Amino acid sequence: MKNNFSRVGPILLIAALCCAVGANVFAQSKTAAPVEAQFKQGVDFFNAGRYAEALASFDGLLPSGANHPRVAAALYMRGRSAYHLGRYDVAREAVDELERNFPRSGYMQYGHALLGAVAFQNEEYLEAAVEFLLVVEIGKSPALRSQATEWLRVVLEDHLSLNELRRLRKSSTGPKGTPYVVLALAGEELIGGNRESGEKFIDEFLLANPTTPLRAELEKLRQTGGETVASVVRVGVVLPLSGIDADAGMGVYRGIKYAQLMAGANSGGPNIELVVRDSESSILRGLKVTQDLLDDPAVIAIVGEVDNATTGAMAALANAKGVPFLAPVATENGIGALGENVFQLNADRERKSKVLAEYAYKYLNARTFVTVAPQDDYGQQMADAFSAAVDSLGGEIFAQKWYYGEPQDLGRSFKAIRAAAFRRAYKDSLLLNALNGGPSPKMADAEEVNVPVTNVNAIFMPLHEDDIKLVAGQRAYFNLQSALIGGEHWYMTDLAKNKELQRYVEGAIFASDYFIDAENARFKQFRNDFRTRLGVTPEKWEILGYDAANLLFKTVQQGGYSRSQLRSALTKIDSFAGLKGEMALNNPGKVNSKVNILQIRGGQIVKLR
Repeated sequence: MKNNFSRVGPILLIAALCCAVGANVFAQSKTAAPVEAQFKQGVDFFNAGRYAEALASFDGLLPSGANHPRVAAALYMRGRSAYHLGRYDVAREAVDELERNFPRSGYMQYGHALLGAVAFQNEEYLEAAVEFLLVVEIGKSPALRSQATEWLRVVLEDHLSLNELRRLRKSSTGPKGTPYVVLALAGEELIGGNRESGEKFIDEFLLANPTTPLRAELEKLRQTGGETVASVVRVGVVLPLSGIDADAGMGVYRGIKYAQLMAGANSGGPNIELVVRDSESSILRGLKVTQDLLDDPAVIAIVGEVDNATTGAMAALANAKGVPFLAPVATENGIGALGENVFQLNADRERKSKVLAEYAYKYLNARTFVTVAPQDDYGQQMADAFSAAVDSLGGEIFAQKWYYGEPQDLGRSFKAIRAAAFRRAYKDSLLLNALNGGPSPKMADAEEVNVPVTNVNAIFMPLHEDDIKLVAGQRAYFNLQSALIGGEHWYMTDLAKNKELQRYVEGAIFASDYFIDAENARFKQFRNDFRTRLGVTPEKWEILGYDAANLLFKTVQQGGYSRSQLRSALTKIDSFAGLKGEMALNNPGKVNSKVNILQIRGGQIVKLR
């Protein structure tokens, strides 16, 4: 549990490397050097996240009848390594052996915390509570006791039934942990309508323990007769703060941090603690730190990442652990469908393409279409969804062109589109002339770019931003007189500075979750305050991070204090006014269903719908 023990890691590591038991004898032993070297190697493997190799190293120090000063430490580290590998039976076995052979070892306080974590992962919540209670009572490390107290409260408030709480109260007698049991039990009794019973638990405990640190909380609970409210909730944040995606990751993080500052200033609920981890722009690193966060029962949600593939992998992991996961940036199809705990705050590519097709068909009266797209996941998903929507509406796509790499020269593709358009016009004219007579278009005109193509109502080009600058001019050169439709990357913030490009993209219509009206009073206030507090001007990444965190924090403050409560609340969001645009998650895919239809007009981006 690297993250779970992050606060006590230095203490634990010092204890592991400086074990006092038999230190002098150990220093004189002939086997000191190889044992010490192997133990250090195991610790190094563990700290590097190479848990299988760490486990093998510690196993090598524990043959039958092993007798050296590192045995106790190796047993505990064996348990921690096994835990990270999901081998919970081995982790429990290691701690059990530690307790049998070294019951008074300083490692046992950490061993009981590990047993509690194992029980939690196995959904043996009553056993987890017992172990965490024991750590709270006997733990020598203040940091460990504090961490165990947080875990204990999570288990008591979110995972134990009323009958289990009653059983635990009967067996709990320690002065440090029992107040938390009484608080949870009394709260459950009061919420269930058993006011007399709940008040009795509180009164009897306070009479016997008048100086308990939880006196104020217990008295407040008695007065309100309501649910206990956690004073602090943890939210995991996994972003690329270094590596190739660091600029985007740092921007999103700044937005989240600003939202946390504002949540603290206007809080109507618990304080929100961010547990931030750097994915280092690596999918493997992202998965590792996500796993560490998921191992902490006090983490009620995770926000991340900026890369679609990394986001999807992390989201699947969180969903399997039952932890709500919010994706602030991802647009990949299918991320929200990974499970009930995954929430995609941007509309996916399929929805954007469908909305664009519907707008073109209904509001532009477009019936004939062609597409030009990159041959990658983004282009494929956008073009396929657009084509499917056009087909369902009764329109027709009579040419689709793809390109690889940089589209420096798409002359062949645009010539093919012109040829397809003229063939279509020729066939239509033959049918018309059979009825009315008249001239037919010449197929040779397809080669003459000065002759416009007029029978393509709209051309859909879901291009990457750098590609737009290369393709837009080519489309104009080949004289395709059709409505221009693009994807989200047509939201070009530097467009006003590029007069040449403006000529070629004027009038383009595209779909995006993101739209900022720079003259909006709310945005101006946000921008100015953001600059004052964080010293930078917020751009797209900051706004995406702010909206994601703001939505999450407000949901927490309105009662989503646990994983299950938060998940339920998020599924009911039907209209959240983010800075980037409205958000709604109350749909089967749990993907934002609100999409802005935008247009490039006079070098500016304006909202049509």
